[in-house]
Amino acid sequence: MSRSPSVRERLSPGESAGGDRRLADPAVVGVAVVAAAYLAVFFEVTNVVGGTGRTAAVVALAGVGGLALARAVGERTALWLAGVLFAAGLAGYFLAIPASRRALFSVRSVALDLLALSTGLSVLRLALADVWVLAVAPVPTFLVGYFAGRGRHVAAATVAGGTLGFLVLTGDAGTGAAVAGVVGLALAVGLSTLSTPSRRRGHAGTFALVVAAMVVASATVTVIPAGAAAPLGLDRGTTTLESSLSGDDELEVIGTTRLSPEVRYTIESPVERNWHTGAYDTYTGDGWVRSGERSAVNDTLPGPPGANDSVDVTITAETESSALPAPWKPVAASGGGAVEVDERGSLRLANPLEPGETVTVESRVLDDDPATLRNSSTDYPEAIEERYTQLPESTPDRVGERTEEITAAADAESPYEQAAAVEAYLRSEYDYSLTVERPEGDVADAFLFEMDAGYCVYFATTMAAMLRSQGIPTRMESGYTSGQQVGDDEYVVRGQNAHAWVSIYVPDHGWVAFDPTPSAPRDEARDTRLADARADGAEDVDTEASAPDQTPETDVDSDETDPEATDDGAQTTEGTNNSTAGNTSGNGTLGSSGIARLDGTRTGTAPTTTTGPAAGSGSSGSDGPLGSLPDPETALYWLLVAGLGVAGVRRTGIASRASRRIGPTLPRRRGDPAADAERAFADLERLLAGRYRERRPGETPRRYVDAVRTLGADERVETVAEAYERAAYAGSVTRDEADAARRAVRRLALERLPLIGRFVR
Repeated sequence: MSRSPSVRERLSPGESAGGDRRLADPAVVGVAVVAAAYLAVFFEVTNVVGGTGRTAAVVALAGVGGLALARAVGERTALWLAGVLFAAGLAGYFLAIPASRRALFSVRSVALDLLALSTGLSVLRLALADVWVLAVAPVPTFLVGYFAGRGRHVAAATVAGGTLGFLVLTGDAGTGAAVAGVVGLALAVGLSTLSTPSRRRGHAGTFALVVAAMVVASATVTVIPAGAAAPLGLDRGTTTLESSLSGDDELEVIGTTRLSPEVRYTIESPVERNWHTGAYDTYTGDGWVRSGERSAVNDTLPGPPGANDSVDVTITAETESSALPAPWKPVAASGGGAVEVDERGSLRLANPLEPGETVTVESRVLDDDPATLRNSSTDYPEAIEERYTQLPESTPDRVGERTEEITAAADAESPYEQAAAVEAYLRSEYDYSLTVERPEGDVADAFLFEMDAGYCVYFATTMAAMLRSQGIPTRMESGYTSGQQVGDDEYVVRGQNAHAWVSIYVPDHGWVAFDPTPSAPRDEARDTRLADARADGAEDVDTEASAPDQTPETDVDSDETDPEATDDGAQTTEGTNNSTAGNTSGNGTLGSSGIARLDGTRTGTAPTTTTGPAAGSGSSGSDGPLGSLPDPETALYWLLVAGLGVAGVRRTGIASRASRRIGPTLPRRRGDPAADAERAFADLERLLAGRYRERRPGETPRRYVDAVRTLGADERVETVAEAYERAAYAGSVTRDEADAARRAVRRLALERLPLIGRFVR
C-alpha cells in the first residue's frame, strides 16, 4: 500500500514548511529595514506636499498583494504585473498634470528630467509630487513583498535598496536613511548567506565588522555632489548668509552663519527696493524648495495688474554672479546673455555674469496705497491658493493658534492687516542674531515657541508659515537689500546685504512684500562686519565710489524703503483671469521698519540688541574653555569609527603583532620583581625567535639561551636568563636584578628598530 506524501514532500525545497518559515527567516529583518528606509523618504515627501494617508494605504495594499501572489504566480508574471502597475501609475501622473504643463512635455524634456532626478533634483521640485509618489511607491513595495513571500530575501532587499539608492541620488534620502539602507542590505545578504546557527555563531564577529565598515562608508562617502549622503563628522565651516540663500532651487535653513563684506554688484536704479533674485513656494519644515520649470524670455513679460511705474535698472557685476537682482516686478532684460523666467516670475541667468558685465532690467513697480490693499478681495486663483498655502502635514496646530491670537489682538481682518500684525509681532518679540543653533523639527514652530533670536531666514520662514496657516497665499523671497548708496540712484551691494523676506498675494495687485526681520541690529551687524574687514585690509570690500574717504558710510536697506510686491508673470500656469498679479509699493507708508497704518503712520518697534558674539562676526561662540561640544550625530559617528578601528585591529591580529613588536621597548614595571623578571624573559624569547630561532618544545630556558649564544646573541641574554631562573626556580630575585633584565630587553628591542638602532648601539 503506497504512502501518501507528507506536506514537506509535496512542497519544493524553497517552499518547505510554508510561507511562515520564509517570513520567520532572520534575513526578513534586513529586508524590512531597507523597505522602511525608502518608505520613510516617500512619506517625508508626502508630509510636505500632502497625501500621506492615501499613499500609506496604497503602499500597504501593494505590499500585501505581493505577499499574497508570492505562492500563486511565477516570477516572470510578477515582474510583468509590476511593469504594468508602474506604467499605469506614470500614465495617471501624466494625466493629473494640468494640460498647459503637459503641452511642454517632449522626449528630450522627459529625458533631461530623468537625468536631473538622478543627479540631485529633489522629488519635491516635480509638479504634483504627491501624485508622483502615489504612482511610483507601490511598485517596489509590491516586488519587495513578492520576493520576501517566496523566500528570496536578497532579491527583495536589492529592489528596496535600488529604490533607496535612487532617492539618495535625488537628494531626498538623508544620511540616516542611507545608513539604515546599508545596514538592512548587509543584514539581508549576510543572514541569508549564513544559513545555519553554527555558521552564524562562527562568523558573527566578521559579519558585525563588515556591517560596521559599510555603515561608516555610507556615512562618510558622498554619493554624488548634489546628493544628501554627506559625511556625518565633516565640518565644512560656517556658511555665509549669502551662500545659504543662493541654494539654487533648494534652500535648507542652517544654524550659525556669517556675513561676507565683498562687493557683488553696482546697481543704478531710480527707486530703492529690495533687489529680488528668487522666490520659494514649497515649505518642507526645515527649508524651502521652488518647483516648476524655467522658460526663455523671448518677449516682454506682463507687469502687475494694478497701477505701476516703469523703471530701468542697470546691474553691473563686480564678481562672477549667477543671480540677477532687480526691483519687483522685472518684465524685460537686455545684455548679459540669455535670460530665463521661472514659474514665479523671477528672472534667472542661463550663464553667470562675468566681472564688469552689465545687464539692464526693466521693472514694473506697483503703486497702490495701503487702503486699497486692505480692501482687496480674497478671491484667490485656485492654483495660487493651492500652491502658496501649502504646509507640511506635521506642522503643529499651535502655529495657527498663535497666529490667530496675534491677529485677533490687533483687530486684523483682511489678509493685508493680518500680515502687518504678524510682521509687527515678530519684529517686537524676537532679537536678531547670526549665532543660532539649528533647531530640530519644524523651523517655524521652533522659532515661534522655543527660540528668542535668529536672522532673516528664520523670521521670513516663520512669518510665511504663520500666514499660510490662515489660508493666506505667502511665499518666501530672497535677494539683497538696497545696499550702500554712493550717489544719486547708485548703490553698492555686498554679500552681506543678502536677505530674505515674504510676500503675500493680493488679488488684482499681486505679491505685496513684508519684512519681519528687526532692522536696527541687522544694520549694526553689517556695519560692524564691514568696518572690521576694512580695518583688516580685506580686498574687494569697496569700489572707488564706496570707499570711506569718498562717500559717507551709509547702508541703506529695505527698512528705509518700500517693500515691493511680486507677480507670477505671464508665462506661469497658475490661476486664470488675473493670474499675472502685480506688486505694490506703499509709496512711503509701507516701510519695513514697522507696520504701515492706514493713515500713513508706523507702528511696531524693532529690538536694538544683537544676541551672540560681536555683531556680524559670524563666529560660532564657545560653550566653555574647551569650545562647543560636538552634536550627538557627529559624536556617534566618531565613536563608531573608533570602535570599528579597534575591532579591525583586534580582528586582523595587528594588535597582537604590534604588542609583540613594541611591548619589549616599553616594558611595564610591576610591584613584584619575580613577575617583571618572568615578563622580561618572555619578551626576550619573542625577540630571539625573530632574529635566530624559536624555542623548541621541551627545551629549557638555559639550554635555549646557550643555543642562541652560539648563533651570535650577546651576553645580555645571560642577564635576562639568570634573573628568570632566580624568579622561577629560587624565588629570590631582587628588584635590581629584575630591573637589569628589563633594561637589557628594552635595549635589545630598540636596537632592532631601523632608525633608532644606530643611536642605541
